[in-house]
Amino acid sequence: MGAQANEQEKEMEVIQVSGIKGSLVKSMNNKRFAYNVVDTISAEDIGKFPDSNLAESLQRITGVSIDRSGGEGRFVSIRGMGPDFSSVTLNGREVASESQSRAFGFDTLASELVSNIDVNKTSTAEMLEGGIGGSIDIRTAQPFDFDGFYAAGSVEGVREQNRGEVTPQGSFLVTDRFMDDRLGLLASFTYQNREAQSFEVNNDGMIQRDIELYAHRRDVGPDDGWRKVIGVAEGLYSHQAIGRGVTQEDRQRVGGNVAVQFQATDDLILSGDYLYSKLDVDSVNNQAYNWFWATHSMDDVDGNNTVLRQTHADGYSGYAHLRFEKHRPSTTEVLGLNADWIISDRLSLEADFAWSEAENNNRGLDSRQTLEALNQPGIILDYTSGQVPSLIHVEPETTLPVNADLSDLQMRHMERNGDYTKAENNQIRFDFSYLVDGQYFHKVDFGAHYLSKSKQNVSYQTPAELIKMYQNSGVRPVATSAHATVRDYGNVFPANDLSAQFFELNESAMWNLANDPASLAMLSQDPEVKQALLALHNSNGGFTARATNDAYEIEEDVTSFYADTYFNGDISDMTWSVVAGLRYSKTEQTSNGTMQTIVGLDKPVEMSVNLVPRYEGFQAVAIDNDYDNWLPSLSANLNITDELILRAGASKTITRPTLTDLAPALSINSTTTDLRTAKGSNPMLSPFESTNFDLSLEYYYDEASMASVAYFRKSVDNFIVRTNSIENFDLEFGEQWSDFDVNRPVNGESATVDGIEANWIHTLENGFGVQINATFVDSNAELDNSNPDQVFALEGLSDTANAVVFYEKGPYQLRIAYNLRGEFLETQINPYAGEPIYVDDYEQIDISGSYEINENMSVYFEGINITESTVDKHGRFDNHFIYYGDYGARYALGVRASF
Repeated sequence: MGAQANEQEKEMEVIQVSGIKGSLVKSMNNKRFAYNVVDTISAEDIGKFPDSNLAESLQRITGVSIDRSGGEGRFVSIRGMGPDFSSVTLNGREVASESQSRAFGFDTLASELVSNIDVNKTSTAEMLEGGIGGSIDIRTAQPFDFDGFYAAGSVEGVREQNRGEVTPQGSFLVTDRFMDDRLGLLASFTYQNREAQSFEVNNDGMIQRDIELYAHRRDVGPDDGWRKVIGVAEGLYSHQAIGRGVTQEDRQRVGGNVAVQFQATDDLILSGDYLYSKLDVDSVNNQAYNWFWATHSMDDVDGNNTVLRQTHADGYSGYAHLRFEKHRPSTTEVLGLNADWIISDRLSLEADFAWSEAENNNRGLDSRQTLEALNQPGIILDYTSGQVPSLIHVEPETTLPVNADLSDLQMRHMERNGDYTKAENNQIRFDFSYLVDGQYFHKVDFGAHYLSKSKQNVSYQTPAELIKMYQNSGVRPVATSAHATVRDYGNVFPANDLSAQFFELNESAMWNLANDPASLAMLSQDPEVKQALLALHNSNGGFTARATNDAYEIEEDVTSFYADTYFNGDISDMTWSVVAGLRYSKTEQTSNGTMQTIVGLDKPVEMSVNLVPRYEGFQAVAIDNDYDNWLPSLSANLNITDELILRAGASKTITRPTLTDLAPALSINSTTTDLRTAKGSNPMLSPFESTNFDLSLEYYYDEASMASVAYFRKSVDNFIVRTNSIENFDLEFGEQWSDFDVNRPVNGESATVDGIEANWIHTLENGFGVQINATFVDSNAELDNSNPDQVFALEGLSDTANAVVFYEKGPYQLRIAYNLRGEFLETQINPYAGEPIYVDDYEQIDISGSYEINENMSVYFEGINITESTVDKHGRFDNHFIYYGDYGARYALGVRASF
């Protein structure tokens, strides 16, 4: 049966399918005849994936959810586990990723290059370890998938509704076979350009604190001092700041691949392929910003001690206008060489070598520029009318940008920054398959895998002394119409009293002003400090970002051996199959970085409790760690009838720690005689370990119709949490203060995730069809919002649902897709206040359709997020506003042709 199954699989690979129903048939066949629990998305035609973004196609699968960037899918989570817990391969090869995490960014790869994607929810020993949530394999087209010459291409225009611009996209693929069909060549190319715009409101974070109430400055007498405290409100949740912004983002993606296959002999196929993808994301965000540090009064407080309406004191308010520029110049390259050799009637070998490299070449390309007007009339923050707050200007005739005096705008914050990230993977695989003539034992797959990978990250930044040198100066450069222009975007926010008026800053004029000798002459610090700043400014070339000591490189060498044994037989009228496997993996890891060594603590004044740390400078550090894992797996299938299949699975899987936790780092936070604290990393972390159980029932009642239900359970150990412990530092000076309370990540928590998946696909003879699925997940590690001391909960855990209705008959095709991702915990730790952040329920409706002009040409359209759903985030309680993002709808109209 094993050899027969292999032949069936090879035949299935070359079936040419087109259209929605054809794609469903192929995907269901892959699922139906697989040994493990797998879901597949297949291209509806060459170069035509169900959605123009791979992640957005994957979200249609039960148990899969996505995170978006700029309104486009980027990261994928499986069964409630975050993107770092999803293992992603391209043609069976682990691909280097340009992100600083272990997660693969799906927006770096154009969907036109992909023929199908498999989402494996249960494991076999052959699969690369690393995905507790599951593993995703992306497959690109190969020359031998086609009988001979074939060419296909498309051209389309894309309109972003918020921005109103139309941009081009196009792709083509051509392939042919030569030398009596023994040689196949394929080449493809894709180009995409998007010009998007989003409207956003954001809050720096909630904090629970005792709030001092200030008198209005106009009410403060000459003998009261500059700040007069008129009362204290204890233990209240309040906002730190509110920003309103408009982001314009340009995305340009260029990619392509070439592939060659050669039938060297009847028993040997040699293959090679190369893929290149370049994604440039450039964004400019202009914001109006207000800080709430001098509250005058609080008019409304709810039962959770949350301030719902507060007035900021007159004369203390600051109105800031900021320009953020961000760049993501990323490239991904993948090269693979493969030999598929039938050694004998029983033994076959697939040997594969792969190299991949990914790079985000942002060496300080990002920037931040700030102008602010200080000591202005107050502002009222009001949450009583909705989740997005109202921001009421007490004196709009002087503080709204259209009325403001430009001469009040002073330079505050000038900075360039950005991270350079580079990853490289080298992989060698030897996979053998041996057929056995046993009564029940029919095949064994075994092999060896070696993967060597590295990822380095270097942070670039303007020297800290220069970033705020004008902010810390008594006299600052002021703006003119050359530096700031009023823009009014109208009523783009849901709150009535939330103005979308901004001072948009002119980037080049702002840098010219900051570097102008006349501006530098204004610096009013101590003469020695001023001279040091001017010298640093001159030697640094102005505000140029330079490499900092915040750098690391993680190297991993993983050697694995595995064996999968295949059994099958009959019970009465039912057939069964079992795959039992074991994988052994040895990981050798080196964390390289630079650390500043503290050598002593000085007490400058005898009576002082404050200590001054003495450093030796930055030193290179390399810390080694290694561990091995035995990973068993079992998949069992029972064909109750030809249409009804019962599946069960058990496995053990791992995911390695995040890179930032492994990078050697230590920073000193406070040094006093009573308390010394520090924050560091932990290169000696162990991987997350999960024991998984799966049970599913699948009913294939027609060629393109099926229903299924599945239950899964994951018991995960070694979750990483940050804890404090006392560490003794080897100090040359101040040895009596050598004990530090150090916060580091450690393995220490466990969690269980349970879930139910339900899926139904039904097609009718009249061309209509429906696809409905839902996933419900639960965990014993959910956050108790009433307990502020709880620090561990699973992030990204959410229910999901999809409903797709389609019509396909004759030359017409129409598809309407609905997606829901329920509320989930995005992060427990806010960088500003330590409060959790939740993402609200998100619903999106997409639509697509096409008309076939003739057998070679069709026109098509696509609408993404046609109801213009927004992204909303809140804190510990529903009225703890964090974020609102309106990314708008996206429409496309194009022509597709094939020959």
